[in-house]
Amino acid sequence: MTFIKSGVAAAAATIAMMSAPAFAAERTLNAVTGLQQTNIIAQSFLQTFMKPVNAAGKGILQINYVGGQEVVPPRKAAAALKRGQFDMLACPTAYYIGTVPEGYGILASNQGPKVLRKNGGFELLQKIYKQKAGSHLLAWGESMTSYHMYLHKAPKLGADGVPNLTGYKMRATGTYRPLFRALGATTINIKSSEVITAIQRGTVDGYGFTDVSVISLGLDKVTKYRVMPNFYQTNQVLTVNPKTWDSLTKKQRDFLNAQAIIYETASVKFVEKSRLSEEAQMKKAGIKDIVLKGAAAQKYLDIAHAEIWKELKKRSKFHDQLKPLLYKPGKAVRQVDTGRMLDQKR
Repeated sequence: MTFIKSGVAAAAATIAMMSAPAFAAERTLNAVTGLQQTNIIAQSFLQTFMKPVNAAGKGILQINYVGGQEVVPPRKAAAALKRGQFDMLACPTAYYIGTVPEGYGILASNQGPKVLRKNGGFELLQKIYKQKAGSHLLAWGESMTSYHMYLHKAPKLGADGVPNLTGYKMRATGTYRPLFRALGATTINIKSSEVITAIQRGTVDGYGFTDVSVISLGLDKVTKYRVMPNFYQTNQVLTVNPKTWDSLTKKQRDFLNAQAIIYETASVKFVEKSRLSEEAQMKKAGIKDIVLKGAAAQKYLDIAHAEIWKELKKRSKFHDQLKPLLYKPGKAVRQVDTGRMLDQKR
């Protein structure tokens, strides 16, 4: 009798072990955004990735949002992810560009995620992020979000029609620093949540920022001018702690990969809808557009892009391998056709 009971117990244990992967418990991953929760880009992650994942992932995987800049300073977020303080990070690579300078290439890219997933570019970036940031690159979201120069006081224009920022103090992350310095500005590194106070105190005269969230963050209160045309596209990416990624079952990884591809398109549409809404509000707020045209606009964009590729060349051994995958001169293939011109240089 004892033998039979022992045999049954052993068999049951064996079956349980064999069945564990097939009936793996639902996992919950803790996520952080590098941007304030009120930022449209952070909202895009919450609405077009986390929400659908939680709706479709019952019994498979759930995401718990821990918070944004109040949880960890954005420039320390990538390192915190690597240490395993949380599982997932949605954050512009600009905040850790010193660690992953290849983020410059994403900024200047004119090819969308769907192209990079086919031409080997995304796979190469995954290798780079794992090697340098110690993270698994899951998605490149909000990819068609572009940037502008915003000012509290009118810019001086040179004889060539390009803004001359000599004497200006500009808030800048790694995204804007090369351009602003090339135009003569002194750059100051502060969080986006501190820009309003910095302008009010005269610490900075302007800032670089995305083409969306000026209204949602209240920046319209201190912004008087926006310089056109827009430039670049965001290097906001979704990364996962590698130990967390490796601990997931194949079913859970496949699920996240599928959701990531949907998110890369859904996020663009979400941000564009928000941008159009904010455009009308910015006009009501009295923000004036300084529109560079013709040769002046071309030179402005030439400076912007030359500085970015120069930084990538200087900082990354992957420059020559990465640039042809990210950038096709005159042959832009964006993630979604919104009917809007992104970066006239393309």
